[in-house]
Amino acid sequence: MKVHSTEDVLYILKRTGRVLNPNQRIVVMLYAASDQRPDGSVWVKATELAETAGMSAPVFSRTRKELEALGWLEEVDSVGPVKVFRLTPTIEVERERPTARLRAVSGG
Repeated sequence: MKVHSTEDVLYILKRTGRVLNPNQRIVVMLYAASDQRPDGSVWVKATELAETAGMSAPVFSRTRKELEALGWLEEVDSVGPVKVFRLTPTIEVERERPTARLRAVSGG
C-alpha cells in the first residue's frame, strides 16, 4: 500500500488501531509513505527510516521484526547485509473499494 491521500492515512490509522502497538503503527506508516518500487518494496535504509521516526536503530529493527512475524511486512530482497521490505496485502484486507455499478439504459 502506498499513501496517496489523507484518506489513505486515515485508513491506515484505523486499520492498525487496537491491532498494533504505537511503534508498529509508526513503522507501517513509514513504509506506506516512503518511495516504493512497482512491487511495493522500499529501498530506504532502515537507519534513515528510524531517524525519520525518531527511533533508535535497534528499536526500529526490533519493531520491523515484530511486524514481519505478524505478517504486516515481508522481506523481498537483500543487498549484502541490507534487507529490503514491503508491506503485505494484510493492510488492505478489509478496505472498502468502490465497486463499479451497472446502470440500465433503455433503448428506445
